[in-house]
Amino acid sequence: MLRSVKSNSKVGVISPAWVPLDDRMKSGFQYLENKGYQIKKGKNLGRVHKYFAGTDEERLADIHEMFADPEIDMILCARGGWGGLRLVDKIDFDLIRKNPKLFVGYSDITTLQLAIWTKTAVPSISGPMVAVEMGKGILPFTEIHFWNQIHNEEPTYRFNYTETNTAVLKAGQAEGTLLGGCLSLVCHLAGTTYSPDYTGAILFLEDIGEKPYKIDRYLAHLKQAGIFDQISGLILGDFIDCTADEDEISFHLDEILDEYFSGVSYPVIRNFPYGHGDFKFSMPIGVHTVLDTKGGELSFGNPFIV
Repeated sequence: MLRSVKSNSKVGVISPAWVPLDDRMKSGFQYLENKGYQIKKGKNLGRVHKYFAGTDEERLADIHEMFADPEIDMILCARGGWGGLRLVDKIDFDLIRKNPKLFVGYSDITTLQLAIWTKTAVPSISGPMVAVEMGKGILPFTEIHFWNQIHNEEPTYRFNYTETNTAVLKAGQAEGTLLGGCLSLVCHLAGTTYSPDYTGAILFLEDIGEKPYKIDRYLAHLKQAGIFDQISGLILGDFIDCTADEDEISFHLDEILDEYFSGVSYPVIRNFPYGHGDFKFSMPIGVHTVLDTKGGELSFGNPFIV
């Protein structure tokens, strides 16, 4: 069971991928301190190795240090970028299994979160990061649906998505383990021993800055891998800047999504407020989730009770 997170808990901050901006980091630390949290910085936070926030060994050491530290209740990532897939074969999953803690981030952090779930069944949250949302001014919606889940003492967390621009692509009701994250990272992990079993899962996907033909390619990969035949429901989040150039002959993203998912047998919602945008609902990876398009509601299990 995960360690509970209180209003004065000590949180660890690491950057397992790219180098965070200094001003954003400082603002993010101030945000956390203003909320009453104690901060422990990873020993290698602030390191620079080309485009990485330190060497593979340094970034890996910070992951292990934070999970091993008995004073740390939650681990927050500074930012994403790229680098997680270089680390998964070196992670001490026994250490994480014996010291389960909430691990928060998104984008490239998807790789680490899914690998940790696959090898340890420790849940995590795909949510705001210190040198991104927290560092540039977190929106009220994003803040509420992150901290309210962190401090939720009820067995479930309910969200009525009809209050947003979410649309139904395929109606229905489904339940299963919530798994997913950034589409390109979910795709790159597929076929490795670190990719989870998606049987009966509710999958959530988003991405940023990918041309429509690349989104098509990623979806084709997951389809050919059988993942879309295994899941029980699908949540499509934001696909920001995933458009073709003006003079480029291309399918529109909506056409691609319709082609892949309009004929499936399970419920599918799209434009759900999750992804690289500032307006972000935090997604608890590894919890039992119910998707009901008739009621327009998502019900998430409490990761601290799983």
